[in-house]
Amino acid sequence: MRTDRLAQAISFERLFKTRQGQRDKFLSRIFGIFSEEIVRIWSRCEQAPYQDLGRPTVRLSGEPRGKTLDFTFRSRKDGRLFIGEMKCELEFENYRYLALIDHSQLDHHKGDAFERFLKLGRNPKAYAVLTHGQRISPSGTILVWGCVTPEGRKDVKRTTGMIDVLSVEDVIGDLLAWNPSEYHEFVASQAQWCRELFGALAGRAPVTTGEAQL
Repeated sequence: MRTDRLAQAISFERLFKTRQGQRDKFLSRIFGIFSEEIVRIWSRCEQAPYQDLGRPTVRLSGEPRGKTLDFTFRSRKDGRLFIGEMKCELEFENYRYLALIDHSQLDHHKGDAFERFLKLGRNPKAYAVLTHGQRISPSGTILVWGCVTPEGRKDVKRTTGMIDVLSVEDVIGDLLAWNPSEYHEFVASQAQWCRELFGALAGRAPVTTGEAQL
């Protein structure tokens, strides 16, 4: 999806893995607040291979609520639907999950929602899946990870049956190359809110982009 030139646009290894562990932990947590929205902005670009239709609910027959996952991806190539789940743990456990290198890194996700996601990769008809209350028929699953090695992508697809493994690092590289105004406006707003917060904590800056509510 990306050229060698674009691969140099951003490096999660350089950005989130330094000798300053507290810094890396802090930035990883901050990034986790809005990283999912970056993928959604990417999916709204015509160049992206997938369009996000919203969060899917995966449930057993007769189950009242089910489990909610992150994305319903629709292929722009053939219209097929895929259930997407994002795991972007950058500093966690000494950067153990920053880059996806093999399928064993998925083993520590023990929650029922992720187990259902994995099962859908092997059998897309294992559960009833709804997006915006409408029953859909997914063709498989797509994992979204922080950054992904070619070997890791191949291994995960081979062992889990997933149709694709996306990298947030690559997603950002694409956005920097495609240059959509929505992405730059989004990044600018997050940066401004952080400046307002830390300025206020330092006693320097009042709220400037919105009015305080009583």
